Amino acid sequence: MAIMKMKRIEILAMLSDSKSIIDLVQQQGCVELIDYTEEDNNFYKLSTSAAAGQFDKFHGIATSALEILNQYVPKDGGFLDSFAPRPDMTVSEFHKKTQETDAILSKCYGINALYKEIQDCKAAIVRAQVGIDQVKPWATLDIPSSYKGTASTSVFVGSIDEPLDRGAILAKVAEIAPEVDFEVEVVSSDKLQTCLVAICHKDNAKDLEQALRSIGFVTPSDPTKHEPSVRIHRLEAEIEKCNAQIAENEEKIKTYAEFRGDIEFLEDYFVVRTDKYRALDKISMSDNVFVLSGYIPENAVEPLTQKLDELFDVAVSVTEPDYENEEVPVLVENDALGGTMEAVTNMYSAPSNGDIDPNKLMTVFYFFLFGLMLGDAGYGIIMVIACLFVKFKFRLEPDKAKTVNYGLLCGVGTTAWGILLKGWFGDLPHYIANGLADGDKVDIFTANHWYWFNPLDHTTRFLLLAFFIGLLHLGLGICANIYNNIKHGNTFNTLVENVPILMILVGVIPLINSQIGGTALSENPPTKFLDDLINTYSGIMYGLLAAGAVLVVLGPAIIAIKERKPVGKIFGGVGAGLYALYNTVSGYLGDILSYARLLALGLCTGVIASVINQLAAMPGNAILFIVIAVFGHVVNAAINLIGTYVHTNRLQYVEFFGKFYEGGGIPFKPLNVNSKSFKFKEETKSC
Repeated sequence: MAIMKMKRIEILAMLSDSKSIIDLVQQQGCVELIDYTEEDNNFYKLSTSAAAGQFDKFHGIATSALEILNQYVPKDGGFLDSFAPRPDMTVSEFHKKTQETDAILSKCYGINALYKEIQDCKAAIVRAQVGIDQVKPWATLDIPSSYKGTASTSVFVGSIDEPLDRGAILAKVAEIAPEVDFEVEVVSSDKLQTCLVAICHKDNAKDLEQALRSIGFVTPSDPTKHEPSVRIHRLEAEIEKCNAQIAENEEKIKTYAEFRGDIEFLEDYFVVRTDKYRALDKISMSDNVFVLSGYIPENAVEPLTQKLDELFDVAVSVTEPDYENEEVPVLVENDALGGTMEAVTNMYSAPSNGDIDPNKLMTVFYFFLFGLMLGDAGYGIIMVIACLFVKFKFRLEPDKAKTVNYGLLCGVGTTAWGILLKGWFGDLPHYIANGLADGDKVDIFTANHWYWFNPLDHTTRFLLLAFFIGLLHLGLGICANIYNNIKHGNTFNTLVENVPILMILVGVIPLINSQIGGTALSENPPTKFLDDLINTYSGIMYGLLAAGAVLVVLGPAIIAIKERKPVGKIFGGVGAGLYALYNTVSGYLGDILSYARLLALGLCTGVIASVINQLAAMPGNAILFIVIAVFGHVVNAAINLIGTYVHTNRLQYVEFFGKFYEGGGIPFKPLNVNSKSFKFKEETKSC
């Protein structure tokens, strides 16, 4: 568990070897390139942003084609296949495949063009359907809606936005223009509008039009030049034609399925090319040589320099970076246990170069916190089995292995706490032991003392247990802060400021322990051992509590004395210490209370699981019991897994990290083969 030490590396080589050297650096994957900043009039930059942008464009075309292909021809396999390793590709195979990029890109253009036609057809269908909906109320009209009449008559085709029959229309118009002689026909009527045709002599056209408009008459926004039925027929034919075109294009897209692997390669190829050309933008060159500069982990210096010396005429300079003035990236190296938590830490922030790597410290308490909040052995065992199956079935790549190990850790923690707290799919074993009875006849757990206590029966004890774990969690954070400050030379102040707080937290332990003992398991190891240990040394712990409070009050004065400050400052430090004691008590009380979420989520899982079992038992049918129970527990597990994940991370980020972890580091991002669908057989493992 460590933050890797970084070096500054500069490579000077012949310009003719620049692309080959960058290829090698990219394959090794252990150098983060930076701009060469040495001022020298003989060196210049070669802008490759246009080429990189072009490759990025091609990458987008390939990605779009692949997404379209996967939409219409999904890849074989299910969720588990996503854990399978990427296929291997040698460097020579890669270079050979690059000769086919133009042909593959042409296929991508073809897929994208077919999909665009599909989208255009779908848009045309929507427009046609809107047109049909607009014309449909006029379907029985045997004249075009744009028809205006004959030489001696005027015809008005339109609608009124309310339901009216013929008589009502005649009456409304007669009230406004009684002298007008006209005829009206209702074409259709519904809750929203009445479609009608009115006819009159040419001499009465103006009066009739005014009367109609006064009662809300409007003409169609898109009048037809043909009978509405003809327009409807044409629009339906257009929809049919578009649907046929869509079906044809979909079948054409499916024929490209055999080229999926080629398109996946092309997507990766353009990513690699884009990264390479962006790297070229960072180098400086003269007429004959070039300079490449970057950061490299200390343990990768020798392998890279050795490889460079074997293949090229180069001059390599390795120096210490200026941590004060440079933004040196951070690379964390962990074993399998610590690496499990890296993704969780990075979601918060990468560690800075002055931080302690928190990953292993997190791992232990993640086991406790996650397991206690989910707290069901049945759910935990399923998680463990699923993770072990994936772990042994597939040759997992590092990132996926970390994800599986994370799930395995959480599953083991959930199982352990479920056993201790009597959670087996809620109280499902009782229903199994008693048929579909209410579960009160036989208690197989109590009879054999298989559990510590039942949270549903001992809520207060569960709450105190949560506080106890919170104390330990916060104490570890303070210890980490003490260690980090000592490492950076701030020994005296950190001992004065942090050790008393640690003493107070230790002194509270007997108070909480006295309330969570007294169960069946407390009579057996390891609980009895811990209980006896705390009781034996409770007097010392209470003494630490009192001494810690005194030292918190005196701490600012002690620091003032050490720094040889005036007497007034020393006595003022006592007042500051009293205020510090208040802040310590109130602040840490709030932190400890935050761990009450362990109780909330733990009870939530158990209560819902028990309700599911009761509902499943109500029909009194074994098959229905199984169906309802399985469905209910799947939903319960899914919902509470999300809540547990969120709140476990919250306790780590706010309560734990808040005691010692600064973060804000810049993650190490080396130039590497950033491929998604393949990997090199011959490439050196990325740092």
